Amino acid sequence: MKKRIAVMITVCIFGITSILGIVPFHRAEEARALSGGQEVRAVWLSYVDFSSLGMKTNRESTFRAKASAFLNKAKSNQLNTVYFHVRAFDDAAWKSPTFKAMSSLTSKASSKKKAKDTYSFDPLKIMVELAHSKGMELHAWMNPYRISMDYYLDPAYESSTKRIETAVREVMAYDVDGIHFDDYFYHAKKGYKNRDNDKILKVSQDPSASKKRSNVNQMVKSVYRTVKSSGSGAVFGISPQGNIENCRSAGADVDKWLSSSGYIDYIIPQIYWTNQWGSRGKTTMYTDRLKAWKNLNKNGTDMYIGLASYRIGIQYSDDPGWKKKSTNLADQLNLLRSYGCGGYSLFSAKDLYRSGAKTELSNLSKMARRIPRISTARYNYKTIQVKWNKISGVSGYQIYRASSKNGSYKRVKTVGSGTTSFKNKGLTAGKTYYYKVRAYNGSAVYPFSSASSESAKPKAPSSVRTTAGKRKITVRWKKVSGVSGYQVYRSAKKSGNYKRIKTVGHRTSKFINKRLKRGKRYYYKVRAYKKVKGKKVYSSYSSRSGKRVK
Repeated sequence: MKKRIAVMITVCIFGITSILGIVPFHRAEEARALSGGQEVRAVWLSYVDFSSLGMKTNRESTFRAKASAFLNKAKSNQLNTVYFHVRAFDDAAWKSPTFKAMSSLTSKASSKKKAKDTYSFDPLKIMVELAHSKGMELHAWMNPYRISMDYYLDPAYESSTKRIETAVREVMAYDVDGIHFDDYFYHAKKGYKNRDNDKILKVSQDPSASKKRSNVNQMVKSVYRTVKSSGSGAVFGISPQGNIENCRSAGADVDKWLSSSGYIDYIIPQIYWTNQWGSRGKTTMYTDRLKAWKNLNKNGTDMYIGLASYRIGIQYSDDPGWKKKSTNLADQLNLLRSYGCGGYSLFSAKDLYRSGAKTELSNLSKMARRIPRISTARYNYKTIQVKWNKISGVSGYQIYRASSKNGSYKRVKTVGSGTTSFKNKGLTAGKTYYYKVRAYNGSAVYPFSSASSESAKPKAPSSVRTTAGKRKITVRWKKVSGVSGYQVYRSAKKSGNYKRIKTVGHRTSKFINKRLKRGKRYYYKVRAYKKVKGKKVYSSYSSRSGKRVK
């Protein structure tokens, strides 16, 4: 699918820049990254991969086992998303009442227009089920117009759009996380078919580039509405080739999609070059193309980058960087993160098993793991402590804070690589704060951690213990620094309702509960409080402690 595009590099090289010309996040991009979800780390599972992965079979048990093994392999490479090829040649990787089964998945495919029983199992249903069980997303990848390598549906006709919409609606009946289109629009070798009258438009009769874009846009906008009308929360995106001029000439209106709403949710330009491109290996092609795509993104559409795993470790005369280094993909991930892109996708799936790709993929996986795991804990009524694990090979960490999980996060501290904790002081007592942390290395930044929250309030009393006496129980606890006092609670049952029986000052760390019933067991909890502007801010309850009265 993508190899043809990777060599189309004769048009429009965007100037030479240094790899060191990394730009920091723009403010808007940073806000989106902070409020958004996890980094997308995806792979395209193409129809050409099914056979080599053992997924071409008529046995459900075999398909399920091989699909599960592939997903495990993807997950071991830190991937969390799969673009599963469900429509390659006007066919279906699902039990469809309209489209024939994919010959790349089963030998029972029919050449008839309608083939209801061409699968003994439902591949798409199984893939969705397996991916979700492993905590991964599964998006349905379609070639919208392609019928064969020679002939495509003619984008100029409404019947072509309706045909595509039918496929999309059928797939949306599954619990897919999105619909994904490849970049094949006006790419037929011989011509374009009108399904209404079998009329064929020859390639030599192609319309102008602007007319191509207009025709494709009608379909893209219609599919976007179809996906959104499902109410499932699924997203719609397209992966155009990396050469912007080639996109424009082939009907992919990337300028419109990246400046207007109602077309796509995300875009994945296929930037399949290294920064040692050209016969002399001196052109920073990857950075040039990455920068051009980012400059084109006027409406803040989520952007991920397609990376060429199929090229790593192979000698190319026009792009020697693939053979010279074993950190191409890792370096490319570092760069796309520094430009504020939300992730990447690898082409293709079978490269996860290729011995010549092992070192590069290992280096990429290490780079992908540079996401802190954080925790928060209250230090006192106006201080929260944030902690995270140490990540090797970084310059330091940036700590961000918000007043709600999906609110606006602002940087509150930057620390060096030797620090893995931060005490956020001077907070408003009783208020809950949310934190994220990300590592950085020079001007490059890595993805944010998940959010962790804590309330600014006193620590709960610790070391609570009880001792029994004659008709009395003494409750003791460890003092909490800076509090105004403590409240003691009691229950006759371990998991019963605890009622407050005493409030004491901050100088006290014990309470004697007298006049109790002999032989009866009582349970106690303690919590601290701090008076702030006339109001009490409470800690959490301590652990319980119980004794039987003598």
